[in-house]
Amino acid sequence: MGNLPFLTLPDPKATGEGALDPLGLSVIGDRLAERILPGLRARMSRPRFLTAIAVCAAVCEGMEDEIAKDGVTPAYLVFEWLLVEAFVRCADRGVTRGTPGIQKAQAAKTENEVMCARTYLRVPSVFGFHGVYKPLAIHLGIIRDDLQLDDNGYALLEIWQDEQRLPGFLQSSVIGGAGKSMRESIRLAVQDSMRAGHSKRSAGWNGWQLLADHLTPATFGKREADFARGLLTRDTAEPRGEVFRLLKPVRGDLAESDVARTALLPRASTLLGERIRAVDAFETLGTLLEDAFDIVRYLSTMAGARAITSQDFEEEVLSRRLSKGLPRALLRAEEVLLEESPELQRTFGELARVFQRVANPLELFDAVLMRHNEVQKAKPPDGKRDWFERTPSGAAFVRTQYRLTEPVERTEHWNRPYRIDSARSFLADFAAAR
Repeated sequence: MGNLPFLTLPDPKATGEGALDPLGLSVIGDRLAERILPGLRARMSRPRFLTAIAVCAAVCEGMEDEIAKDGVTPAYLVFEWLLVEAFVRCADRGVTRGTPGIQKAQAAKTENEVMCARTYLRVPSVFGFHGVYKPLAIHLGIIRDDLQLDDNGYALLEIWQDEQRLPGFLQSSVIGGAGKSMRESIRLAVQDSMRAGHSKRSAGWNGWQLLADHLTPATFGKREADFARGLLTRDTAEPRGEVFRLLKPVRGDLAESDVARTALLPRASTLLGERIRAVDAFETLGTLLEDAFDIVRYLSTMAGARAITSQDFEEEVLSRRLSKGLPRALLRAEEVLLEESPELQRTFGELARVFQRVANPLELFDAVLMRHNEVQKAKPPDGKRDWFERTPSGAAFVRTQYRLTEPVERTEHWNRPYRIDSARSFLADFAAAR
């Protein structure tokens, strides 16, 4: 019957909210994205941070294992403090767009605070520019796992120091010059800041201007940009290089799904075409399931204090359409994923198992909530709470923070990012290189 939600005793193993990915679809999406654009991530947009990471590796050489006075910050993050602070102090906002952590640095400057672990990002190793771009820098051979320069990092810095008129920056250089002075000045600033546990330079330090002049995201040198693009498009990285080549003429603010269907698929190789179609089939299924999940949220929100039932769900026209389209979407996704890795097939199989016998809206209601429950229980470290409370009869009541006030409308767009926007943003920066 379910007029009011039946509140069960709290499960001590379910901690926190787990407000992302309620149906556990992002793992499959990420693995499919890696098959199209290996090494890239959806949060990447400015390829020049690859150069910044190489510069950091050169400056912090031999300091990789050292920790600042605060007991938590390694040398590379101290360099990151200094670089982002330099952007705030000396660079126009137009050339620093997309810099991770820049709002934190701006707030610290406004409040006359120093840059430190307390004033910077809460999890800088994930959300700072190293956290975002380091996996790609390692993937491209710019740095190694231990953050030391790799062969392509040396090659990139040779081009950078020449194009930026900074001779002597690389330690291997036997000559002096502006580059050597810059490197020594920044290294000393990193060391002093580590001893202090916060950025340790006055407003008048000339290093702020040097960092801003030579490393802002929008001031790529042409040869430097060409080298970075070459690393991304080399033959060993296919089909990533093919994607970059096919994306070149794309203009406008289009959804990734539209770009894939209009710019990539018509001219794609057999390999790339198969991988895009796998994404499209998975997203058709995934968005269908998420729409069903959101209908439950919306109906519960509109019902107020009443818990909704599968019969409420069945009365919705869209619910019936989704139920009818599910078997075909599931079958198509299974077919195109047959060529994927055993691990990916196993992950997809866990998803398919819940929905493979759904034949009507009543069963879809129960299945989508069952899948959500399984996903939440499996989230680390000890499981997360469901977005719904359930009555003994199986009715559902959405919890306050997960209410949905807008009715659900079907869309043909993909719900997960597949790094195509990142590639397009990279291409725009390459094209704008001076």
